[in-house]
Amino acid sequence: EGEEGDPQDNGSRRQHHQQSPPPLPPTATGLTEQQQQQEQDERDPCRSEGELFFSLDINHLVDRALSEPVYIRNLPWRILVMLRDSSSADKTKSIGVYVQCSPESPESPRGWSVSGRATITAHHCIDPKKSFSRDVSHWFCAKENDWGYSNFLAWKDLVDPEKGFTKDGIIMLSAYVTADAPHGINWDSRRYTGYVGLKNQGATCYMNSLLQTLYCTNKLRKAVYQMPTENDDSSKSVALALQRIFNELQHNEKAVGTKKLTKAFGWDTMDIFMQHDVQELCRVLLDNMDSKMKGTVVEVSQCGSFYFLN
Repeated sequence: EGEEGDPQDNGSRRQHHQQSPPPLPPTATGLTEQQQQQEQDERDPCRSEGELFFSLDINHLVDRALSEPVYIRNLPWRILVMLRDSSSADKTKSIGVYVQCSPESPESPRGWSVSGRATITAHHCIDPKKSFSRDVSHWFCAKENDWGYSNFLAWKDLVDPEKGFTKDGIIMLSAYVTADAPHGINWDSRRYTGYVGLKNQGATCYMNSLLQTLYCTNKLRKAVYQMPTENDDSSKSVALALQRIFNELQHNEKAVGTKKLTKAFGWDTMDIFMQHDVQELCRVLLDNMDSKMKGTVVEVSQCGSFYFLN
């Protein structure tokens, strides 16, 4: 199991206090709108963040214990607790606490990976200010599917009533996990988010960000669809290539390619692997659209750096 470092650092105690928003009135279901939204988020297996809880009886901990899975980014995440007894090298009995991400399906590819961050907390039974927290950040994969601390809490602190971490032998652990989109796993972006991405040709991430921004500008997207391109040369028309990208972003089930657009730009391989200024690219694209729309029902007029449909 991977580990981040020595948790016996006095600086690792943190107070996690955020001012709560004002409560919303109950709805017909008896729950506030805020509670209903929270329940809906917890049912979404593709959410990017979530919290794991583990109520553990340390008197019954023999070797290791796993919490029930919570699905984040459509992957199962658990809290793993391991007992480190006095026969270990440092002769100190303690518990190790880890965050584990391990796809259960036998069809899961061995090359899967996901970047995740978590705050692991041992909750104080009486005073939340005395709860003990540590942060982890790791690239989870098949070979390293858990990460945390082998000495999260000393056993003597767990069983000491004055420390307040257990009540009747029960300790409450939690881990707030935030994860990026996974790699190497069949991720149905259209199904779970309603959107698909753009393929990176080389160093075109800046262009993809701009295209997604323009696509998500509803009036602009509708105007692009109405640009007259019936008689355009398909290998040279920027307007036609942009229409195709927008149409595929709206209807495709998988990530969309941008080669026809960069070909219409006249770019070669060197241009594709060279970072360009995104503001300059935006200006060139909008100027091209402006020229294409002039004299049509979707004519666009420029006002500073903004475009408004007439």
